[in-house]
Amino acid sequence: MIKKLKLEDDDQRMADAMHMSSQEIWQAGLHAFAKAQEEGGKMFSMQVFEERVLRALSAIGVPTAAEVAQLQARVDELSAQLAALQASHAERSSAR
Repeated sequence: MIKKLKLEDDDQRMADAMHMSSQEIWQAGLHAFAKAQEEGGKMFSMQVFEERVLRALSAIGVPTAAEVAQLQARVDELSAQLAALQASHAERSSAR
């Protein structure tokens, strides 16, 4: 009979330990969920703010980064063409 009581005590301790572990896991999950909600809300607010700023800048005529990049590429292209024309003109002038 003593052995049977000892087994029951071990089972009870094991059940208590599992219960405590499951409580800790549950609380950690709730904490992680709350943190994710908080961070998600911040990210959403930041995205809305950025969209509003972009719309406002567009409304007053400020070009986007893509538009500036396109303009820079066109300036580089025209600069190369101008340099080629100047080199060609210089060759013609020196040949005379």
